[in-house]
Parts: sequence; C-alpha cells; structure tokens
Amino acid sequence: MDKFEEIGKRLEEELARLRKFIDEEVAPATEKRTAQVLREASEKLSEAARKLEARVAARGSQTSTDTKS
Repeated sequence: MDKFEEIGKRLEEELARLRKFIDEEVAPATEKRTAQVLREASEKLSEAARKLEARVAARGSQTSTDTKS
C-alpha cells in the first residue's frame, strides 16, 4: 500500500509542477501571441472597412452624376 501512496504523492507533485509551468511559462507567451494576432486582425478589418466605405462613396458619387446627366 505504501507504493501506491508514494506513486500518488509523486503524481500530485508532478501535476503541481506542470500547472506552475503552464501558468508561468505557457500562458503568458500564449496571451502575448494572441494579443498580437488580434491586433493584426483588427488592422486588416479596418483596412477592409475603409475599402468598403470607399466603394460605397464611389458608387454614391457615380449615382449622383448619373442622375444629373
């Protein structure tokens, strides 16, 4: 029975080490990369919105020119 207790204790210790590693090493790097990806996506979405607005504006000015002729 002592062997099972030792194995259980060792597993708990290793799991605690793994949790600490994830919390201190993996999570911050992942969060940093996620923030970077979100910024890049935001820039691309802003550019897409500008292009759409330019198309709408171009159509609007073309329509008003067509109706005046």
